[in-house]
Amino acid sequence: MHNSKKKSFSLAVAGAAFTVAVAGCSIFSTQPAPTPSPTGGPTATTNVSTATATPSPTPQLVKSVVIVAQLGDPKDATAAGLAWSGVQTTAPKVGAKPTLVEPASNTDFAKDLDSAAGTDGTVVVTVGPDADAAVQVAAKAHPAAQFLELDVAVADTAPANVHGLVFDEAEAGYLAGYIAAAFAKSGRVGMVGDTTTDVRSANYGAGLTAGASQFSSGAIVTVAYAGTPDAPDKGRTAAAGLVKAGNTVVVAMPSLSGIGAMRQACGANARLVAVDTDAAQIVPDVQKCVIVSVLKRYDTAVSAAIGSIAAGKKLPLLSMNDVASGGVALSDFHADLPPGFQASLDAVMVTLSQRPTPSAIVEAGPSPSPSA
Repeated sequence: MHNSKKKSFSLAVAGAAFTVAVAGCSIFSTQPAPTPSPTGGPTATTNVSTATATPSPTPQLVKSVVIVAQLGDPKDATAAGLAWSGVQTTAPKVGAKPTLVEPASNTDFAKDLDSAAGTDGTVVVTVGPDADAAVQVAAKAHPAAQFLELDVAVADTAPANVHGLVFDEAEAGYLAGYIAAAFAKSGRVGMVGDTTTDVRSANYGAGLTAGASQFSSGAIVTVAYAGTPDAPDKGRTAAAGLVKAGNTVVVAMPSLSGIGAMRQACGANARLVAVDTDAAQIVPDVQKCVIVSVLKRYDTAVSAAIGSIAAGKKLPLLSMNDVASGGVALSDFHADLPPGFQASLDAVMVTLSQRPTPSAIVEAGPSPSPSA
């Protein structure tokens, strides 16, 4: 196994350009004909000012961007760490001050969130559904602030100043399945999901099956479930069953159960494809088994949203982030690619990057599986 940079494939993050439209009046507008001045009389004089009117300053819509992290976050490669990186990069560009608030305890989270939203022109950023209840309360108390919830399918009953930044997990799963099938010598790819009712697991599973089948019509995909997102031992049990059944590549999620699954699969000499965050950094003890991670670019998503607010654009309730928008990307590969695979992967990425990105979505169910 090699960590070869020349064989890696990652998406460049495109910067957003903001255009200001200026409405002007035509010099050919029809005007009433001037009344001729009488001749022979004294000439009337009119003092015409030649001073140019000073335009009103453009109001600064975003003065502060505050990310309120969960306890223990952020670290560089975590979702909150990536979001903080995006805030640090973008806030100065729009003239805003970036601030990171790390609550001292879980009970302090709501209080810190409320405090962060109390300043005029503030955008408050949170990551993950655990923050949603506190965000709903703070948003009602501070209607002038804007709240960005990363990886949260905000309910349509939420206040108008709350916006969910979500990711096309079916598309990410498609990439994971396409790559996993290329490395699965047995032709079998397994996935450990959290629960059978978990929307995220369903999204990834649907995309995984489509992607593996796209690479090889004979690929077999099996999804096992830990039954909960927070039990590493149950994740290990699910992964052990997949490896025993002949799945040589296992796809796992970043939950505690998913991390348990990664460790079990790696210990049994199976290869790994991770989703959401970079498993090689989050779980360094399985790095030797990681082929690649399909990333949610939390930094790109939050940067785009802050830029839109600063430009005076109204954000929808939910904004979708995918390959086309730069919101879904691949980490560096940690394995040599099969012969000829780079070219076929490049073609898939081009196809996905040309798919229209929806500006908003209504629900967070699986998107149609892409075909490359």
